[in-house]
Amino acid sequence: MVQEINDDEFEGFIKKNRLALVDFWAPWCGPCRMIAPTLEELAGDYKQVAFAKMNVDENQTPSRFGVMSIPNLIIFKGGEQVDSIIGSVPKSRIVERLEKLL
Repeated sequence: MVQEINDDEFEGFIKKNRLALVDFWAPWCGPCRMIAPTLEELAGDYKQVAFAKMNVDENQTPSRFGVMSIPNLIIFKGGEQVDSIIGSVPKSRIVERLEKLL
């Protein structure tokens, strides 16, 4: 399951999970809505990865990470950013990035 998080929950989320993927998105973003089912599938397939999404219109955290385009998937390992994927990409590309970090 992809968990919805906000600014207050962000630091705890990326620090408590060894590997975390955060989807920075907005409800008005078509590509964001297109990639959402893929992320739900991956969350079911990769139990060792924590998946979350954060609305860029309601939170300040995205600006800390320079999020200018969405969807923007940022992967954190041990609380540190280790990778990012911008745009609605094929599931295989996300899998490839996650596999390298597991």
